Amino acid sequence: MNADTWKSLNHNSVLNIVENRINKELTNLFLPRNSYINRVFELELEETRERIIVKFYRAHRWTEQMILTEHDFLEKLYYSDILVIPPLKFDDQTLFNFNGINFAVFPKKGGRAIDEMDKEQWQQTGRLTGRIHAHSRNFLDPDRIKWRPLSATVQHIKILRDTQSVYSEYQKKFFETAETFINKFDPLFDEQEFILLHGDIHLGNFIHRPDEGIYIIDFDDMCIGPVIQDMWMLLPDKVEKCENEIRWFIDGYEVFHAFPHKSLELIPALRAMRLIHFASWCALQAKEPGFANHFPEWGSIKYWNETIKMLQELIYP
Repeated sequence: MNADTWKSLNHNSVLNIVENRINKELTNLFLPRNSYINRVFELELEETRERIIVKFYRAHRWTEQMILTEHDFLEKLYYSDILVIPPLKFDDQTLFNFNGINFAVFPKKGGRAIDEMDKEQWQQTGRLTGRIHAHSRNFLDPDRIKWRPLSATVQHIKILRDTQSVYSEYQKKFFETAETFINKFDPLFDEQEFILLHGDIHLGNFIHRPDEGIYIIDFDDMCIGPVIQDMWMLLPDKVEKCENEIRWFIDGYEVFHAFPHKSLELIPALRAMRLIHFASWCALQAKEPGFANHFPEWGSIKYWNETIKMLQELIYP
């Protein structure tokens, strides 16, 4: 990727790039959307005044084949009447490239954010997830990371080592704690079924559209992992305090596929994986403009002290 091109993705350059690739004129509308990994912009077609979302994918994070697998999966879900938003096709293509930067164009789908769910919505999201998993089991050997400590967490630890992001005073303690976590918890994944997952299901990745239902968005972080990964981040509290929510979700899920109840035991491990994953994600994003404003405490003594403490509480409950 040309770093200068990435930095120069502004009003004029984006409009020119997109117009030239999709062969359609755009208005001057240019609305940057929140995204720390990719560059995402809302644009408008001149002829129809339809709004579109253009996503420029950060290089070296996903291969072209990984992105095309995501697009193919979204298309299959869409044509199975599952509420997802696949990319638009132009000349029978969904993925385009400019100076080494991949990008795709999506229709804009407005909707209401979901802050918390009632019983009906828990069941609805369970059915939605169950339907997605019923299809994802047919995707054999997709090129995506395996979500277990010996695969994903090892990569995230390497990022933290390579970027020298851990505060020097806490390096020894953090890496020892992380290694202890991997050795203790990775064997729990041995008996789990691994399938293609959305990978990042939380309330922020749902939108509700009146008269249509709940859409699930942002499949960037698709991975191969245990079913519970696509549920646990929805829980508003610890497992023992969410018995109703878990039961409602499973009731919906099992309309389409049996739910592996034993996978609930993985939630503490997945929480620890999430902590380490977030730290590595921040390490890659720390030099981006505006990062410090949104994550002012990341990388501080306080941050590493609290992260190590949370990891230890998960390892030694």
